[in-house]
Amino acid sequence: MKKISVIFLLLLISLTSVLTWKRPQIAENVSAEEIHSDFYDVLLVLLDPYARNVINKEYPSRSYALWDAEILEIKRLTGGYSQYDFTVKVKYDTYTGPFNPPEGPITLTFLVTTEGVSVKEVQK
Repeated sequence: MKKISVIFLLLLISLTSVLTWKRPQIAENVSAEEIHSDFYDVLLVLLDPYARNVINKEYPSRSYALWDAEILEIKRLTGGYSQYDFTVKVKYDTYTGPFNPPEGPITLTFLVTTEGVSVKEVQK
């Protein structure tokens, strides 16, 4: 009788653990920027000198912060294997002065190729 009760108890414990186990939740409605935030941050840092140059030339009194920049779009220009021509659209929220009053966003479109980076379009 003792053997049967021990077997029944083990069976009950294993059945309970199997029935209460939950599969890990797959993230839904998560943007690519949240999943690959380190890659987006690296891309913003690499594009920063080009953005700073254009923004300072167009609007000399404005500044921006990288933590407030947002990558809107990354598009591969030519399809296929080993094609590395991209356009990257980034929105920079600019400000002026010591108390950082917002001046409004500036959207830059970069052309990124193996030859280098250039600013293709500036939108206010």
